[in-house]
Order: sequence, then C-alpha cells, then structure tokens
Amino acid sequence: MYNLAFMISTKKAGLFSFLLGFALYAQTSNYPIQVVSLGVQDRQGQFVKNIERPQIVVGGVAAIVQRAELDNAPRRILLLLDTSGSMGNYKSLSWSNVVKFATRFALLRKGEDSIGLDTFAERDEVQVSFTTDSQSVVKHIETLTNSGKGRTMLGLALTEILARKEDGLRFGDAIILLSDGDRSDADKTDFTRLRDDITRAELRICLVRVPPIMGPGATRDASDVAGFIRETGGIEFNVINPLNEVQLMSGARVDPDTLASTAQAAYAFAQTFYRVSLEVQGVEQKPRQLRIEIVDKPKGTIKGWKLSYPRHLLLSPAKQ
Repeated sequence: MYNLAFMISTKKAGLFSFLLGFALYAQTSNYPIQVVSLGVQDRQGQFVKNIERPQIVVGGVAAIVQRAELDNAPRRILLLLDTSGSMGNYKSLSWSNVVKFATRFALLRKGEDSIGLDTFAERDEVQVSFTTDSQSVVKHIETLTNSGKGRTMLGLALTEILARKEDGLRFGDAIILLSDGDRSDADKTDFTRLRDDITRAELRICLVRVPPIMGPGATRDASDVAGFIRETGGIEFNVINPLNEVQLMSGARVDPDTLASTAQAAYAFAQTFYRVSLEVQGVEQKPRQLRIEIVDKPKGTIKGWKLSYPRHLLLSPAKQ
C-alpha cells in the first residue's frame, strides 16, 4: 500500500513540476509555446519511453523543442464502436470481432485510467460514461444488439464527441475506434476543420481496422479514414488477414490471439506519449506542416521507428 501511494504521489509531483516549469518559461519567452503529443514506436512495435529532448528534431516550421516529458497522467479512453451497416448485425463475425476486442481492451484498464463506451452510425450515442469499473463496460458491450444499421458518419460522430463539454475528453486522452476504416461519402463534415479541431484539442485516435461483412474494399460511396487519423496524430492497427475466408454478409473471423495482442498495443498507445513543448518562432496565421524526427547522435535519424504526432502545427485562436 505504501509503495502504491508513493508511486501515485510521485506521478502527480512529476506532472506538477512539468506544468510549473512550463508556466514559468511561458512567462519569460517572447515566442508562443505550443504543446504537442508525440508517440514513438521502435522496430518491434514497442512504445519507447526513454526519449530525451535533444533527440527530437523539428522541421517544416521555425520552432525549438524546449521541453519533452513522458506524460504519466491518468487517461480517459473512449471506446468508439462502429455499428453501421458494413459491420453487420450482432450475429455476424464482423461484430463478434468488435465485441471480443472491446471486451479485452476494457479489461486491460489499470490504475486511475477510466474508460467510456460510445457507438455510432448516423450519429454518436453514449453507452457508458467514463468509469474505472471495467466489468460494467464489458457487461454493456455484451448486451449491444443494435449493429448493422445506417451509414458510417464518422465525421458527425467525432464532431459531437468534441462538442461534449461536461465529462468530455482532454489533452492526451484517446479514442479507440473500432471500424472497417471507411466513412460514408454522405457525411459532409468539413474534415480539414475537424482535423484542426482534434489537433487543437490534442486528442489521440487509434483506429483498429476490423473486417466488414463483405470484405475490404466492397463498400461503395465510401472513403478511407487512415490518412485523416494519421494527420491528427493518431495510429492504425489492422487486424484484417486477406487470407481469411470471408463469409458473405457476415465477414471474417479474426484470430483471438491477434485481437488480444492488438488490444495491448492500442492500450500502450493510449498510455504512452510525450508532451513536447515547442517555442514557435514566428506567429503562423494558418496551419503549417510539422515534421518530427528522432535522432541518435552522432548516427543521425533512427530508421524504422514510427512516430505519431499531429502533422499540422496550429496556434490556439487566442494566440493567432
């Protein structure tokens, strides 16, 4: 008990020190400070936790890395399940994959992290508010039977989630999106504006791509969301195996071990990222492309590592 209390107090003290140092620097700097999230995976797909500030190199904008700290704050993690027509009804193999993954993910929750559950097709629907009771989330997942109806209006759903003020998501919180990765072209959301809104809010999206009921690429009048997710600083895990047999109007079964390992990777993504404070040298009036590299001096850029960070640098409206 003593060790646990000590660890919690140490985490809070570390976060307080970061925020205090950041506030003191902001008061003395003549340039605006922008804080962005940065996730780093090595060649084995493991999230790296020992990056130091001098290893982070910024390009595309005139900015200097002032601070880089591993963020250990408790997370709010939203499980967002696609219940549109392409995912099939609750008896389909496609929906079975969603339920198995979501259940495994919810049971991984630890510490002060909390999990919420939403579903979406034509609009977002709150199923379970954020809670540390993983079992209550699992029980609700197992009772969902409303899948297989409607178009995939992801833009509308994310807009509604962002607009939620009370009990909403905050800096560094994550959305775990379970979907086939396509959105309906009937969704007329301005995705450039939505990208910028998510970037400013510093929410992190993890797309877990599961097989739809008719196989990948069979959905008409739809667009892939992978590029959009990447630009916001998100990541994709694809559990679709093209060698698996697709049962018409039911989809394909995903290996349970694959679902389990992917759930662990998605939770690691939600937990592990750096707060990187950038001193922006020159006020940008519009989004500018941001490039970040990790270097290992004197060897140069580390090859084969995957970085997740917002691809556009945006100053808050108050600073523009």
